[in-house]
Amino acid sequence: RDVSPGATPAPIHITEPTNACRTMLFNISELKWDEGQIELFNIPKQMLPEVRTSSEVYGVCAPSTPLAGVKISAILGDQNAALFGQCCFKQGQLKSTYGTGCFMLMNVGTSPVPSKSGLLSTMGYHLKGQPAVYALEGAVQVSGSLIQWLRDQLDVLNDAKESEALARSVEDNGGVYFVPAFAGLFAPHWREDAR
Repeated sequence: RDVSPGATPAPIHITEPTNACRTMLFNISELKWDEGQIELFNIPKQMLPEVRTSSEVYGVCAPSTPLAGVKISAILGDQNAALFGQCCFKQGQLKSTYGTGCFMLMNVGTSPVPSKSGLLSTMGYHLKGQPAVYALEGAVQVSGSLIQWLRDQLDVLNDAKESEALARSVEDNGGVYFVPAFAGLFAPHWREDAR
């Protein structure tokens, strides 16, 4: 943990709140491992990583690696990194990213907000020396991968780029809706058995 010049890096076992909360063992209100959950699942507390903030100098890369001496100074979960990277620093700002799935996170400020609409109350990020920031999250399991499915499985498209033109080529949907619940429905229904 000593990051001074010439120091020998010691191995560390750490995480930060956005990753810790995904285990369902982390109390986001108290910013610590939840004793009740740990006891319920009979998890030895010493097995869990130390929870630090999302951005601070944690240590340096070992001398035996190609990045010897490089400071390790940020850890963020996938969607939370996008919230931070897209500069959603103010309450009410949100990001929506599309890939295999679609994920929306909204900065709700420095207190967790329970959802009344089936969204997840979660961590946004936590910078050293500042209050933790919380978020509400909505998720769609299948979005970009649906276009791939239309192309590769149904042969409706030759190229993903054709999907928009194809959708615009019809006057309306004729009352037909396709819900790509290949692996269940996420927000707001949370039904893994839905198809």
